[in-house]
Amino acid sequence: MAILQSVLQKFSRKPPVPELAEPARRLAKKIQHYAPLFALQERRQLIEVTSERTGETYQSMILAVDLNNQTLELDELFPQPASHIYRPGDVFTLKHHHQGQILKVSTPLESILVSLNSPVYRLKLPTEVSYQHRRVHPRINLSKQQPLSVRLQSPWRTPWYATANNISTGGMRLVVGGNVLDQLARDSVLPACEFKLHENFRIRCQATVKSFRFVRRPYRRTEISIEFKDLGAQQSLQLHQLIAALQTPAQAA
Repeated sequence: MAILQSVLQKFSRKPPVPELAEPARRLAKKIQHYAPLFALQERRQLIEVTSERTGETYQSMILAVDLNNQTLELDELFPQPASHIYRPGDVFTLKHHHQGQILKVSTPLESILVSLNSPVYRLKLPTEVSYQHRRVHPRINLSKQQPLSVRLQSPWRTPWYATANNISTGGMRLVVGGNVLDQLARDSVLPACEFKLHENFRIRCQATVKSFRFVRRPYRRTEISIEFKDLGAQQSLQLHQLIAALQTPAQAA
């Protein structure tokens, strides 16, 4: 009887805790790492999807995050692209903005499936997934008492005279009098952007339109955010040093 009880106890013992806990810990760590993607899937949140090869931008939703197969499934793209335009290996960049931060990941397409007569885009699960602050470069606001004047050419090469509200190493926020929305489109190029920060520091470059809006009050104007397009390395360094110097007194105060 004692031998039988000993055998039963041996087989009824629970496995050592580490054998069960370690896989669970690894899974929990993965789930936590990809939490932003699971949250977007659960909320059925629209995300921006851009093809790096064609430059076309669409909207879609995350249908599944498969940790075992390391894949991410997207719903059909809107507006619907032409048939057979994308193939395995094409890289897509996914973006989502949330409370001043941006989630941005690039990953290749593995396959296109058809489910209920609609395409499903299966992508490789990206390695790094996290929201980052949208502001990449330090930015300073400019005084209304000492405005910075900027000369521009619109995408139609119309001369514009603008005032800068703020500036960073990467770009600036401008105000152009009147309504010029008909000449603007996101990611369109301004052929000329010229301004002078002091007598010995003048910048001439192209710029890319990142966002814009028309404001009616207190006066009619168009506000445009631009990104410097072909700023040289030396001028970028000078601009960075100048902005850092202007920030220092404000931080000390």
